[in-house]
Amino acid sequence: MKKTNRILTILMFIFLYIPMIVLVVASFNTGKDITNFEGFTLHRYVELFQDEHLLNLLRNSIVISVLSTAIATTFGTVAAVGIHNLKPKMRKVVMSLTNIPMTNPDIVTGVSLSLLFVFVGSKMLGQRDALTFWTLLIAHITFNLPYVILNVMPKLQQMDSSLTNAAMDLGCTPLQAFFKVTLHEIMPGIVAGAIMAFTMSLDDFVISYFVSGLDFVTLPVEIYSYTKKPIQPKIYAMFTLLFGLIFILMLTMNLMQLRSDRTKGARRSKMESKAMRNFKRACAGFCAFALLLGFGYLFIAPHTQEQVTLNVYNWGQYIADGSDDSMEVIAEFEKRYPHIKVNYSTYDSNEIMYSKLANGGITVDVIIPSDYMIARLIEEDMLLPLDFDNIPNYQYIDESFKNTAYDPENLYSVPYTWGTVGILYNTKYVDEADVTGWELLWNEDYAGKILMFGNSRDAFGVAQYLLGYDVNTTDKTELTAAAQKLKEQKPVLQQYVMDEIFATMQNEEAWIAPYYAGDCLTMMDENENLAFYLPEDQGFNLFIDAMCIPTCAKEKEAAETFINFLCDPEIAGANMDWICYSTPISAAKDYMDPETIESPVSYPSDEILANGSSYAYLPEEISRYVEGLFMEVRNG
Repeated sequence: MKKTNRILTILMFIFLYIPMIVLVVASFNTGKDITNFEGFTLHRYVELFQDEHLLNLLRNSIVISVLSTAIATTFGTVAAVGIHNLKPKMRKVVMSLTNIPMTNPDIVTGVSLSLLFVFVGSKMLGQRDALTFWTLLIAHITFNLPYVILNVMPKLQQMDSSLTNAAMDLGCTPLQAFFKVTLHEIMPGIVAGAIMAFTMSLDDFVISYFVSGLDFVTLPVEIYSYTKKPIQPKIYAMFTLLFGLIFILMLTMNLMQLRSDRTKGARRSKMESKAMRNFKRACAGFCAFALLLGFGYLFIAPHTQEQVTLNVYNWGQYIADGSDDSMEVIAEFEKRYPHIKVNYSTYDSNEIMYSKLANGGITVDVIIPSDYMIARLIEEDMLLPLDFDNIPNYQYIDESFKNTAYDPENLYSVPYTWGTVGILYNTKYVDEADVTGWELLWNEDYAGKILMFGNSRDAFGVAQYLLGYDVNTTDKTELTAAAQKLKEQKPVLQQYVMDEIFATMQNEEAWIAPYYAGDCLTMMDENENLAFYLPEDQGFNLFIDAMCIPTCAKEKEAAETFINFLCDPEIAGANMDWICYSTPISAAKDYMDPETIESPVSYPSDEILANGSSYAYLPEEISRYVEGLFMEVRNG
């Protein structure tokens, strides 16, 4: 029996730590393929420490983690003492309430906190930016508090209460007794709680995603947008350093716990007492330093910079970032315009972007929504008219992309990319005879290997093309029929996706999915078995994404400078080469890879494009009706 237990334990540890070992090894690999170790190198770490953007994100994560840990540990320790002194029945009730945040799903906590912050900040206090660094800090303190209390409470219960009474009998005040006796006894629990809080805060993505603004982005939130492209090896180095940091902290916590258990009930020597006092002073000094560092970063750093901060909100991995020998577009912009600092954040659907703007929780200067969403934003007075005197490169935009249905007077938008929506499939597993039209997404022969759009407009569009309906219909009967068609698809689906499609299709976990042509090209570059086609006979979506300035913008002139920069043919060419989407600037093709220009995926013939159609803005009532139907489809 003991031998079996040991084997199971060893297997468990292998299962837990093999992924970590692979990650660490990959960070020292000269090659990009983690399955093939070509040689040892430290170049990934050199690249990491030369990447100012990643280092800033890491700094943000550490600042928020240290500050929230210091504050949560202080308040959590005081709360634990208070709870410990309650009557047993009341203590159980309070502890049950304290544990709820830990058992509550992160997404529920994140959404509820976001709604609270937006309501208080925008509605009650009239703040333009309801979601800021402070809301992120409050959220991290909130979910860290239960972990501190949970670690401190057992130490309070193990402590001999007569020690505190004896101290007060000898002349100590209750406060002095707490610092001289109680704090000394529960210190291992406090440190364990602090370490737990720090690791939870450093790692958090879900809650941070919902409560942070664009002015202060943490590393996990940014890394989420990297799913569209193969992860750069320097990210492996970043993860390795973080793993090492957490490993050291957890090892320290366990060693302290072991030391505490060994000395329990024994009389400590003067040397041990002195060491513990020094340790407490060091902890207090560390917390003070962390607070000074955080507040210094917030109040001093901004005043020492004479820069305009431009908040850009874009689709994930929708601008060249310097990987694969591409131009780092934002760095090039900041080089040309050193007085402008770009804060770049991402979303993965038009609807998420709209929700953030409509809730009033963030300030954004540049957004890049799709055509139908631009029409909606114009209808709801959420966009500012552009001053084209600040955008002279607008002259390079092809005439066919001007005076569009979504912005007929060319007042609010400048085209960024265009493309089509078709079907990506794996030629290894999908019979070419089945590759006919949208019905492939309903084919029972590939059940469990089919993906579907996770946003309502694209999902309904696919069903409407299949049924032969107008994709801009407002007929509720037709919309209900489209919803029914999507319900019929559910038994063969693996999952609904957006950016998750990249890893799933590239790793061949799924074989069939509808998606945007530019992103499909990216996936085809990573897996030679993937192919793309447009259901020409049934019709397909032909879209334009364009650059706009929302009404919440603070830096309109800088935003127009940024838009003008992206319209420079040389910049646009380098940018489109990396993101693989089609450019509305013909002059940009002179700076692009000829293979990209000749690709029928990026640039289908005019004959094929004639079968495409664009989404139009649907009235608010119809949009809500579609959203409601899609919720029924997904949850049914």
